[in-house]
Amino acid sequence: MFKFLSRICLLMVLLLTTYPFLWMFFSSFKTNQEIYRTAHIIPEFFDFFAYKLLFSNDLIKFDEVLLRSLFLSGGQAVLACLVTAATGYAIAVGRFWGKRLLFLAAMLLILYPKQALSLFLFEWMVRLGITGSLYGLLFSGVASGLGVVFFAQVFKKIPPELVDLARLEGKSHFGCFLTFLPLVKPALITYGILHFLLSWQEHLLPLLVLKSDELTLPLALAKLSDSSYRIPEAVGLAAGVVALLPMLILFGISFKRIRSALSDWVVS
Repeated sequence: MFKFLSRICLLMVLLLTTYPFLWMFFSSFKTNQEIYRTAHIIPEFFDFFAYKLLFSNDLIKFDEVLLRSLFLSGGQAVLACLVTAATGYAIAVGRFWGKRLLFLAAMLLILYPKQALSLFLFEWMVRLGITGSLYGLLFSGVASGLGVVFFAQVFKKIPPELVDLARLEGKSHFGCFLTFLPLVKPALITYGILHFLLSWQEHLLPLLVLKSDELTLPLALAKLSDSSYRIPEAVGLAAGVVALLPMLILFGISFKRIRSALSDWVVS
C-alpha cells in the first residue's frame, strides 16, 4: 500500500513538473488564438511555421545565436573544470599557507550574488580592453567558488597513500593531478554539465559585455518574447524548445555518471 501511494505521489509530481514544458512544446505549433485558449494543450494542427520563421533568420540570426551560446557555454564548462579541479586538488592535497583562506574565499564566493559580481567583472574587462569580445566573456566565467568547493571534497576522498606513492615515483604535483583525473571522471562530467547549464542561462554579463548585434540565447529569447516587435508567440516558444534540447541531451547522456558522482559525494 505504501509503495502504491508513493508511486501515485511521484506521478503527480512528475505531471506538475513536466506540464510547463509540454505546454511550451505543444504551444510552439499553435497560433496566437490557440495559445490563449488554455483549455486545449494539444494543437488542432501541428504547424511548423514558428520553427521555419525562427531558422529563416528574418527576425534574428538564430543559427549564429545558437552556435555562439554553445561556444561560450561549452568553452566555459571545459575551462572551469580544469581550473576549479586543479584548485580543488591543491586545497585537498597541497600543504601551503593560506589554504583555509582560499577555501573560505570560495565559500564566500558562492554566497555572494553573481549579479553584483557582474559589475566588477565588467569594470575589469573595460580596463583590459576586452569588452565586446567573446573570449573576454569566455574567460570571465572560468573561476567558480562552487567548483572549487566541489572538487576539494572530491579529491579529499583520494587516499593520501596514493599521493605519497606518486610523489615517490618522481611525479610533480601537476603530474599527480593529471594522474588522478581519470579517478574523478564522474565528478568532472557532473560539474561540467552544471557549469554548462549555469552559463547557458547567463543573461546579465552578456548583456553588458557583448555588442548589440551579438546575442546569446537568453537575450534572443527576451527579444523574441517582446510584444513591441509583434512576433508570434509561437516563435518565442519554439526558441525555448530549441534552447532546452542541449540540456536534455547532455543530462540524458550523462545521467548515470552524474548519479554516481552525487551519490559518492553525499555518502562521503
